[in-house]
Amino acid sequence: MRDIKVMTLKDEEWEAINLVDYKDLNHEEAAELMGISRPTFSRLILSARKVVASALVEGTALEIGGGDFQMVLKEETNDQNNNSKEIKMKIAFSITGDDVSAPVEQKFGRSPKFLIFDTENDNFKIIDNTNYDAPGGAGVKAAETVIKAGVKIVVTGDCGPKALNALKQADVTIYSIKNASIKDALDLYHAGKLLEIK
Repeated sequence: MRDIKVMTLKDEEWEAINLVDYKDLNHEEAAELMGISRPTFSRLILSARKVVASALVEGTALEIGGGDFQMVLKEETNDQNNNSKEIKMKIAFSITGDDVSAPVEQKFGRSPKFLIFDTENDNFKIIDNTNYDAPGGAGVKAAETVIKAGVKIVVTGDCGPKALNALKQADVTIYSIKNASIKDALDLYHAGKLLEIK
């Protein structure tokens, strides 16, 4: 068997293709997510496409790795030495099912369960919203449930004013999404495309 030439697609080149060609972000959005300037991103995506095209046309193997890029969540901060630090957090999704393929429940307070996604460990757990069928105050009690779970982000359909106020007082950010699965909502969150409820 003949030796096959191998071309390398760097991590940052892969992420550029992922954001623009797979997730359909524009160059400005993708550059912001990667923490680089738009001109730099334009050069990066051009280089990445050249590598992929060469591998396809020449029939070479394509490996992914190397480079200087490390993906972090959009919410990031800088220490006094201007070093980027990823913020670890928990995200609550209102849900009726038992995994990330389930749809987002549209009424926050009436959601029977919450899926809590931990960005540090990249895993999730399901917790019950025991007061979802309460005759009154269900939204506030649901807010107390996710706050107690250490959540800093809530993704749901709609959130009533009292629940919204309780969440905001606990410094929880709330995003709205319609007709989407938990997996889709998580992807959109990472892409910065969810609508924040003010």
